[in-house]
Amino acid sequence: MEFTDPFELTVPPGAGRLGEAPFWSPGTAVTWTYRRFDFDIDHVEVRRPMRVIEDGPDGAVLWMPGGTAVTDTRLVGWEGFNAHDVPLDVRFRPRAEAPGRYEVPAVWQGHGVLKIAPTHAPFSVWVLVKPAEATDRPAVRGGSTDAHRPTGTDGPTDGAGRGESPVKLEWYINLETVHRRTAEAVYTSDLILDITFPLPEEPLHAIDGSLNSRGAVFKDVHEITAAGEYGYWPREWTDIVRTNGALVLDRLEEFRWAFDAKWERLALELAGFGAGAARGESRPGGTGERPGVGPAGTEEGTTEEPLLLGPALIVADNPAGEDVRAEADHRADRNGAAAPVRVDGNGAATSANEISAGQREHRRIPAGCYTRPDSR
Repeated sequence: MEFTDPFELTVPPGAGRLGEAPFWSPGTAVTWTYRRFDFDIDHVEVRRPMRVIEDGPDGAVLWMPGGTAVTDTRLVGWEGFNAHDVPLDVRFRPRAEAPGRYEVPAVWQGHGVLKIAPTHAPFSVWVLVKPAEATDRPAVRGGSTDAHRPTGTDGPTDGAGRGESPVKLEWYINLETVHRRTAEAVYTSDLILDITFPLPEEPLHAIDGSLNSRGAVFKDVHEITAAGEYGYWPREWTDIVRTNGALVLDRLEEFRWAFDAKWERLALELAGFGAGAARGESRPGGTGERPGVGPAGTEEGTTEEPLLLGPALIVADNPAGEDVRAEADHRADRNGAAAPVRVDGNGAATSANEISAGQREHRRIPAGCYTRPDSR
């Protein structure tokens, strides 16, 4: 069984594929671009500026630090809501009936994300560097929350306690279309369904060095099911994405390069933390603070080579929020006022008993796991 893209992605003329020359040089600034299957209708896309860390026949590795200015999308008529908070029977209506989309400015929260995109594969692997809260256990290879759900950018953020709490790393598989590339950008489509590894007792990386899929949990199962049930896209596309996800887990060892534990150490270094930070050790200097970034991308008050290889366009140092793929994570009340909320997603599960059978089953996601809600 081979991977299959559910649809052909609209890309600029002459776009090639990852793994094919000419390759980007380390340090090159490129834009990670998400386009939906209906891009030709409204020409709305998600754009994330990133720095190339590595590029070659195996694939590309790119870094984006927290505070990076990005572009996200919202739904017309639901301006006060993040798309994830819009009712499913509205969000996943057939395209002719669904609300239009428009672009909005956004900021990436957390300490940063390292994206590893293997060649000819419909997914990217994310290593998320996140602040660990006081109640979190330090974990390098576990403890997933809804890793790329949005967090408020226009609401209050609290950096207090950053020095006292260790950072944590999370591994995340984002199911996408096979990546295309130009000299300036990566093009793919986010296919809703994702894979997390939230169980500390079943981490992605086993002690013996093998890759372990037993603790894998699919995220946003209800959303991808709704996409087929409500007619947002053909039901067979949902089945294709599910099959791709199961195939990724069955073939983890074939993609060992993308899941190499060395990316954890690199992500910590790029975020400005020592390799021991995820184990609760203090950074040099004992402050736990990431140095400020000057206009030229250099750290203020130091002549050492900076570890932060993010884009020059960084608008905020906002360590308190989750890593996000959107501008804000908040709900709006009926008067349009925004109230920041914490989104737990799947939560940081500590036991297999806390995860339903429907969530844990990765080889065959039950079609009945989603119940259509009353129309709202």
